[in-house]
Amino acid sequence: MMGLELVTSRRVWFVPDFSVWGQPSLGEHEYLALEKVDSTWSVYYGTASIGECSQEVLFSQLTDHRGNSLPESLESPRVFIRPRDHTPVFVVGHEGADRFKVAHDANASGPITVDLMIVELGD
Repeated sequence: MMGLELVTSRRVWFVPDFSVWGQPSLGEHEYLALEKVDSTWSVYYGTASIGECSQEVLFSQLTDHRGNSLPESLESPRVFIRPRDHTPVFVVGHEGADRFKVAHDANASGPITVDLMIVELGD
């Protein structure tokens, strides 16, 4: 009976019709540039993001299939994506206690609708 209690003690939410508009990013990169105008050299240093940005989602912003809002914070959450077509959609990085990031394939023509299953794993 203890194994059954462990399985059923985890909270699970099903979030249908979630729209993913974020696209993957190659991250932020540092750059260094030299420029010579006439006899004067200039050095430029900075950072730039390459690519689009992923979509950050707070758990408290989501509503499950029964119309219930998810809690603000979950203990060891995992987000599973159920795509509705063949366009790749994925979680970016690791899920946090209160948020996660998602993105879809950069070749998609627009936002992608998916279903989410969110599981709180606990300790």
